[in-house]
Amino acid sequence: MSLLDRGTETLTIYPAGEMLPDGTIPELPPIELRARVQPSSSSAEDADGYQDATTYRVLGRAFPAGPWARVHWQGRDWTVVGEPSRYTGSSRVTHDVAVIRRR
Repeated sequence: MSLLDRGTETLTIYPAGEMLPDGTIPELPPIELRARVQPSSSSAEDADGYQDATTYRVLGRAFPAGPWARVHWQGRDWTVVGEPSRYTGSSRVTHDVAVIRRR
């Protein structure tokens, strides 16, 4: 087993469904994922006082969500930024990397 198979964090992912005719995007049933989470960046905006743009990288074998998905981790809700990146090579190193930002 590799580090990709034994994530240290548990995340609950709420994938976004297909857009409805009224323009809303429903959430699909939640999926639990074990993954590694690494800090990516953090910046505080002084102009707005409390605004914080903290992002993390989520590394795992598969990340079953894309943009507009909601991630619940450490008691907070996070948004997936863009499409997750898929790294391929051999079966031992194939993994997904997603960036999440605090809502």
